[in-house]
Amino acid sequence: MKLFTPCMLFLLLSATAYAESKSFFIDSFEYEDRVYSRSKKTELGDQTEIEVSAKYIYQPGTFARLRFETSPEENRENNETSKFEIQLGHKYQSVDFNVDLELQTNKSTNGGSALGLDLDSEYTNIKWQINSMFSFTFFPFNFDGEVGKEFNTWDVTRIKTIDGSPTTVSNSPVGSEKIVEKTIPGFVLGITPEAVKGLGLYAGFGVASYFYPTNPSFDLLTNTTATSWERKEDHGYKFGVDLERENLNLKLEYVGHDRSEETGSLLEYAASAYLIAKMSGFVFDAEVTMSKAGQRPWFTPRGTTWFETTSPFRKIYKDYFGNNVQDWIGKTDFATGLRLGYQIGDFTPYFLFRYQGENFIFIENESAHLLRTADETKSHGGLSRIGTGAYLSYGNWVVNPELEVRNASNPVFGNAADVRSNRLLSTYRKTDYLLTFTVSYDIDGDNAFAP
Repeated sequence: MKLFTPCMLFLLLSATAYAESKSFFIDSFEYEDRVYSRSKKTELGDQTEIEVSAKYIYQPGTFARLRFETSPEENRENNETSKFEIQLGHKYQSVDFNVDLELQTNKSTNGGSALGLDLDSEYTNIKWQINSMFSFTFFPFNFDGEVGKEFNTWDVTRIKTIDGSPTTVSNSPVGSEKIVEKTIPGFVLGITPEAVKGLGLYAGFGVASYFYPTNPSFDLLTNTTATSWERKEDHGYKFGVDLERENLNLKLEYVGHDRSEETGSLLEYAASAYLIAKMSGFVFDAEVTMSKAGQRPWFTPRGTTWFETTSPFRKIYKDYFGNNVQDWIGKTDFATGLRLGYQIGDFTPYFLFRYQGENFIFIENESAHLLRTADETKSHGGLSRIGTGAYLSYGNWVVNPELEVRNASNPVFGNAADVRSNRLLSTYRKTDYLLTFTVSYDIDGDNAFAP
């Protein structure tokens, strides 16, 4: 394959779109940044989240979409090399075909690039609309294992496996040994009952294979010797309800899998309920999300192919000294969020309250496995977040500044005046405040704080 850049592809599609007026357009944009906090001072640029999507319609039912996304949850450097995706879609009668391609940079020592399938994307799928009531969708890579909105879990069914069949899982890989991360593929059956307007139901099932030692005594904590390896299967499942009315939206979700103790998963299962309603100018939304942590979550940063390099070495999440596993492992906990606003034309100010249990796990930096005390023996112990914000709508554009004050039961917030390489010597506080700023655009106008 010849090398090319995203810019070249953009120009090519733009030139083609010029011949057919208005066939190429930006269909969504979102920019979110942590502006300022007590613990870290100015954070602009450090935690920037950007998602941009541009769509090219070749003909009715056939399109191409270019999508760029940053992932600051991983690290600051990834903002420069995050995902650039190309999504292709075609509809033939009652069947929709969609494929998601990912441009991967630095694929060789010469800095080459490669365009290939995104192997953990739910945007690659085949959907068959059987009739007005039933639909069937096949996902060859990821049957979409996320739940939650404010407390998004990312893929609950994201698993890990060791490729290479080593006789001993050591601190460093030997030869071709590596950790492979994958998501569970599967199918989803959708039901839209004609008797209830706006109601949608779905149920899904999937399965993925992974490698695991055959000897029952194998354990990454106590015995890392493997006599031989075999292929095993992890089964995933999901259920959900969507109810959309003129002034009310309700979403219920549940996702889980049955082999978290052998696949190094961060989560075993999770569920979420989200409601947003509007009445007489008042806008109200509420979310309750539950997470059950995995039994043996592997300590492997995304983007690497082996366990985290630390001293002492930890294959599973442990405290700073490597003596004990962290307290959230295998635990179930909840997070709740409430917002109440009042719409005045295009301006909607609101108040918010959020609370996370001490063992609640999700994708953001406030998760119990990330926001911890200096010795990492305890999480925040329960995190209360109160604040205020506003939505300002300009057509399909929405601007959302938000300020929240946080109070943790344990000292987990850093001190901007005391930053040391050894976190045990630094000072931590129980309180913090954070200012965030979000700008979003949606061609359908679906991004405002209202049903």
